[in-house]
Amino acid sequence: MVADRVDADGGGGNVADAPITNNWLEGVQQLFKQSRVALIATTGMHGPEASMAPFALHKANILLHLSALARHTGNIERDANIGLMVCTPESVTESPLALPRITMQGKLTPVGDMDIAAAKAAYLKCIPDAEQLFAFADFRLFKFSPARIHWVGGFGSARKVSFAQWESLTSLV
Repeated sequence: MVADRVDADGGGGNVADAPITNNWLEGVQQLFKQSRVALIATTGMHGPEASMAPFALHKANILLHLSALARHTGNIERDANIGLMVCTPESVTESPLALPRITMQGKLTPVGDMDIAAAKAAYLKCIPDAEQLFAFADFRLFKFSPARIHWVGGFGSARKVSFAQWESLTSLV
């Protein structure tokens, strides 16, 4: 939808505070129903590194259950600022250039002791086969708090998302 289009720097007015259309809601809801894996970008010893991890939404945050043995976890311990992307799975019927996706930048921090039970329940509701991993000492639950959010709904449909919109969107998923 061309009316939703803005450039990456937010040109064209205060679009981030514009109301979310039904197409937006449906697009984001569909993305989170179809995708259970997030791509994460961290800063490694020699520059940017990319990896992936299953995720769950919880209280406007994205939960990741990560092993201390993984390189991305070591990178996060040195620099908690990461990039995160959730993309619609590729299909043969759709151009990969038009895949809906959401990209974010923010901090990834361990879930606090007071929130761990609720966060674990939310994570296991989305990724039930991860339950056995909670028994491993090297796995820890992290929460990603987005600071900048950008939605691409396909060709001609891209915009910044305010944190208020993000909170509203994630409460509906």
